[in-house]
Amino acid sequence: MQDRLKADYHAAFKQADIRGVYPKEIDDEVVYFVARAFVDEYPFKKVIVARDMRLSSPALHRAFLQGATDAGADVIDMGMVHTPALYFASATLNLPGVVITASHSPKNHNGLKLVLPQAIPLTEEHGLKAIRRRLDKGVYQEPVKKGKVTVKNLLPAYQKFVLRGIKSTGLSQLSLVADVGNGMGAVLLPLLTAKLPLSLETLFPELDGNFPNRGSDPTLKKNHQDLAQALKTGKYDFGFGLDGDSDRIAFLDETGKFVNCAAIGALIATYILEQKPGERFVYTNLTSRVYEETIKAKGGVAVPARVGHAFIKETMRQRDAVFGCEHSGHFYFKDYFYTDSVTLTLRYVLLSYLKAKKQGLTFSKMLAPYTKYQQSQDVIVPVADRPRALKLTEDFLRTKKPLKVKRFDGVWFDFGEVWGTVKVSVTEPALKIMFEGYKAAAANKLQAEVVAFVKRLEAR
Repeated sequence: MQDRLKADYHAAFKQADIRGVYPKEIDDEVVYFVARAFVDEYPFKKVIVARDMRLSSPALHRAFLQGATDAGADVIDMGMVHTPALYFASATLNLPGVVITASHSPKNHNGLKLVLPQAIPLTEEHGLKAIRRRLDKGVYQEPVKKGKVTVKNLLPAYQKFVLRGIKSTGLSQLSLVADVGNGMGAVLLPLLTAKLPLSLETLFPELDGNFPNRGSDPTLKKNHQDLAQALKTGKYDFGFGLDGDSDRIAFLDETGKFVNCAAIGALIATYILEQKPGERFVYTNLTSRVYEETIKAKGGVAVPARVGHAFIKETMRQRDAVFGCEHSGHFYFKDYFYTDSVTLTLRYVLLSYLKAKKQGLTFSKMLAPYTKYQQSQDVIVPVADRPRALKLTEDFLRTKKPLKVKRFDGVWFDFGEVWGTVKVSVTEPALKIMFEGYKAAAANKLQAEVVAFVKRLEAR
């Protein structure tokens, strides 16, 4: 049915989504046939479609609508919303869906996050490989009749869901600042402030797929400058940044200092365990040790999972975990269909901080028990042969006499004062390297040695 696709779509098929450079690796044609393959594979009678504000998203949105309806499925078109709103729609309507987004990736990227009913993500093992094979074969079913598109605003229902039961007592006393970075947070945050008496200043609220003010990843230090500067005025209790599709959130304290995501995870775990003792919580080997330690100290059960949203969600469902925390600013909730929600994250942080403020604590002092370790920023080093590079790097680190070595989703090493992980990247031909310790200098020093070793391997 199709001629050979022009884009190098194999490069866009990752382990947990479809994402690549537009239009080199993903284009309108690829998205059209992905939509057809998605409907054919299961098959679906109705699909939810949403998109972000990236420059290429309107074209890809139209292509997916066309492909899905040509395959015979009716489409509920949510329009431009943040990714967690698509998860909400999929779970509450019990329908499959897609959001066109490249999340935190650079502006010249775009992609598709595909979910089954109940917001269960497609992965390479479960769905994406089958869809790619259909694109390879280029053969699609001809429907009895084409589907139709219905535009539907589901944000009021989403707003009611995420704000249910919240009490506004004390919120008017808070002053916050948020950097949405010209992303979908500009759509999300007004839904919250319309119902809550929060004083919230928003930086860069204009939707702009060029990302003119900062990069899309809110956890990177280079993207904190404007938010940190605002916080240093002393006018705000704390601040936070969101990524392009608003499924990641990063917090800065009242002084403008970045807060490790595991500290936020530990804070939330503490709050939950005070209400529900003995619950299960998911962590990864890139999450700061303080999160796992806090869970165990408060009587909870810490459950390991592979790094990546799809794998964390899968583990949470399998183990019935109430919460999961990832170093990259993703926070996952059983109460949000085992998916990531920046809104529920912010809600738990606000509840915790209101309690702490009554005790005379600042945001940084509240988090002090969870910030005793210093973690390096993860570094990604390109390699030609990932398994070989990982094995040789493991051999190199073993010469340094680690106290403990654990193989799970890469290799984790404990040297006493410093510990950390070397693992294969799931999105690109590279190794991901991150270390942590009691002192930042020691963690950064070991990380630099490992990075230099891997680079020497590739130079040979």
